[in-house]
Amino acid sequence: MSAQIKKLIKQGENEKVELRGARTHTKTLARSICGMLNQQGGLVVLGVDDDGDVVGVADPDHDVADLHSHLADHLSPLPLVSIVRYDIDGKTVVVIEVPEGADKPYSLGREIFVRVGKQTMKASADQSSAIVQETVSQFDRWEYEALPGFDFADCDSDEISDALHDISKSGRLGSRVPQNKTDFLRRLHLARGGQFTNGCAVLFGEEPLNWSPNLAIRVVSFSGKKTGDISNDTLIHGPAVQCLRKAVDTLQQRTGYSGRFTDSDIERADVPAYPLFALREGLVNAIVHRDYSILGGQIRVEIYQDRLTIQNPGRLPEGWKLDDLKKRHGSVPFNPDIARVFYLRMLMEQLGIGTQKVIEECKKLKASPPKWDNDQNMVTLTLFPAPEPSLSFDLNSRQQMLLKKYGPGKSFKTSDYAELTGVVDRQARRELNELIDYGLVERSGRGPATIYIRTKRAAS
Repeated sequence: MSAQIKKLIKQGENEKVELRGARTHTKTLARSICGMLNQQGGLVVLGVDDDGDVVGVADPDHDVADLHSHLADHLSPLPLVSIVRYDIDGKTVVVIEVPEGADKPYSLGREIFVRVGKQTMKASADQSSAIVQETVSQFDRWEYEALPGFDFADCDSDEISDALHDISKSGRLGSRVPQNKTDFLRRLHLARGGQFTNGCAVLFGEEPLNWSPNLAIRVVSFSGKKTGDISNDTLIHGPAVQCLRKAVDTLQQRTGYSGRFTDSDIERADVPAYPLFALREGLVNAIVHRDYSILGGQIRVEIYQDRLTIQNPGRLPEGWKLDDLKKRHGSVPFNPDIARVFYLRMLMEQLGIGTQKVIEECKKLKASPPKWDNDQNMVTLTLFPAPEPSLSFDLNSRQQMLLKKYGPGKSFKTSDYAELTGVVDRQARRELNELIDYGLVERSGRGPATIYIRTKRAAS
């Protein structure tokens, strides 16, 4: 990713890229961010001089914390902005990734800014009016609508406390996070005009299913490679972050591990069947991007022998193609209020590159590349398991003779091996122990009752 940022710096400034020196005032950065939110989004790179040379920033931790606090205190409504540090040629730059805002117009100290070409300027009356007219549809968002009858008593108070702790610790909401839980929900735009929103029920409802039957994640395991006999069917419900964690745990338990040994030695080295990041990212995307207004639609995870699918009711953003997901892309969450809470709680690390990292993590496990499909109001991510490693073992002729005679599932004793190979019992036990270490044979019983069972593992 650093290489991509370096390339953008070399290309210079434009409507969606702004380069700033290390000592740029926070107010100036905030104006640029506000302008990009009101237009098409973009990147602000801090730590580049007027000549386009990377000079870095001296104290990136301070700069990031200061900017988070300033945006939280002065930019309204609260934006979904990612602030990330990159190392470029041994120097640290701070990159502010700004999506096109979902809640335009954004104002900074009651002033609206826009990005025009390479410049950020105050919006004229006509520009402000145009922005408002363009984004009136935001108020039709399902997550934004008030949920009649839903009150603070219907919230999971412990989950709100956990969110308060997570967000205070992350620093992404600035240093003054409201400690009163109702004020906290208002700050997150989940309570407006004395009413709680649908988004609040998704994130903090103690029992969201009481309010909508589609606020759940269904995990279905099939016994084969096709839809057929169901071996397990679980409905996971509750506050969204709790659902995410329960679902990831369930998937790890159901899918287990693929590899058992490394190529270099015979030490056990459990390799997960699916990368943890890919499972988590796929579920996070489903939660924040799904269309909750589709009645009867739930997030559905299906586990087969040869793949795992995460089905998300909804569609790609207008104009997007499936190939756009495989490269760096803008972040356009279908539910920005829900997405904001996931980002503030450090459950969305960075905007626009999650799908790329899913591809990278699958590649590390030598699994087939993930696939995305978008059909009939359903976005589906398909993940494939890591392959069983193909290993060659250093077997002597006697061990090879045994494996040739006894196929998978066949049992024998130490005396059978000794008789077959002509070695004494002591040597027979030693050579059989080697086969156990390789995973080619299993031992059952003790003492004189000990038998050995040939496993299904291939010898080469």
